[in-house]
Amino acid sequence: MGFLVRRCVRCGVNAQMDARGYTGVDNLNFEVFVVCKACGKTSIYSGQPTSDPVQSTGQLDASRHFDREPLVSIPDIPILSSDIPQRVGELFIQAAASRRIHFYDAAGAIFRKTIDVATKYLFATDPRLSDKKPADAPRARIQALGQFKILDEEIVDLADVALIDGNDAAHDTDPYTANEAEALEDLTFDLLDRLYVRPARIAAVKAKQIAAGQRKT
Repeated sequence: MGFLVRRCVRCGVNAQMDARGYTGVDNLNFEVFVVCKACGKTSIYSGQPTSDPVQSTGQLDASRHFDREPLVSIPDIPILSSDIPQRVGELFIQAAASRRIHFYDAAGAIFRKTIDVATKYLFATDPRLSDKKPADAPRARIQALGQFKILDEEIVDLADVALIDGNDAAHDTDPYTANEAEALEDLTFDLLDRLYVRPARIAAVKAKQIAAGQRKT
């Protein structure tokens, strides 16, 4: 059978990966199912074999391209509203992906960064804060947003709870758990919805009502 030599993402050993099956993506590209000879676990690599990779002999990428890294499928990544700023959304997706591949400490730390960047974005874009300098510490920044009447008390409390939990993931020596990461994802998602999505929806409805002459402002 054909094979690849790769660092196995399942066991970490640089090993021979024997082809055991494949499926065609198109006439050129295939996904090849391989088994690591060191640990017996499986991975899938994209490549361009010249013939049936299972029936072939020798190294599959000796003359044709195969990816160096296996395919990774991350299920059920949340779909975010376009009302959420791009960078904030990118961070949330990174954190959500980390949680789904069981990197819980990384997920918690990035959810914390998501909230940190989201509050910085408010200071950078809200005209009511044009003469205000944001605090360096995110919790102090959140409290200031409440004091300036930019955020209501409920949102300030929500953000503060999420930040404290994110701090645990970033700084505690104990491992951050799956349940903690999932709860922090829910809190962060709710916070982004309240910070960006709901205000945008309200603004859109108000604009429609003003255009229809149903309200003045």
